[in-house]
Amino acid sequence: MKPLKPILGYTAAGLTVAATVLTPFLLMNVFTRGVAATGLRIDPAYTGGEVVREIARPGYRVRVHREVHPQTPLQRIQPFVQVDWTPAAALPPQIADEVDLDGDGAPDLRARFAVPRDPDAELRVDVEPLTARLKPMRGVGKPSFDTLIARVGDSIVVRVPLTKFTGFRTAPSTLPVRPVPRPPPETYP
Repeated sequence: MKPLKPILGYTAAGLTVAATVLTPFLLMNVFTRGVAATGLRIDPAYTGGEVVREIARPGYRVRVHREVHPQTPLQRIQPFVQVDWTPAAALPPQIADEVDLDGDGAPDLRARFAVPRDPDAELRVDVEPLTARLKPMRGVGKPSFDTLIARVGDSIVVRVPLTKFTGFRTAPSTLPVRPVPRPPPETYP
């Protein structure tokens, strides 16, 4: 009986370690579906917002995203709109595009940048706003998260800062305002 106890103990410990290592891989689908069911989304500040329109050009597409505004007071981004040129491999060596951001038929910005074949080469963009809602960009690379040009996968992403910020989208409080009760004044004998 003495040699059986250590064998059973070490076997149970080995199986526990194996189960601990394999459980995340075997249950990854369950975890993924569970998180997806909660309705959590990646913040638009990271994704650039939803794509609202695609503009076809000869050999490539320009994708315009929804405007992104800070969602909380502690979020330190300026409002911006993201524009993608895709696929990067099919882009001409020099881009000079007028882009309609809001779909009204009139261009809102003129973007100019070189497209080097080396994916690691530094990119610089010039954006000339054609409306008052956008800020100009001159020779901008990656100075900040909300004003940049970068190669992401097979796209070239440009984030153009907006001039006007309307504030956080919160409704006024509908809670009733009650006066704070005061203690009665103390009387001294």
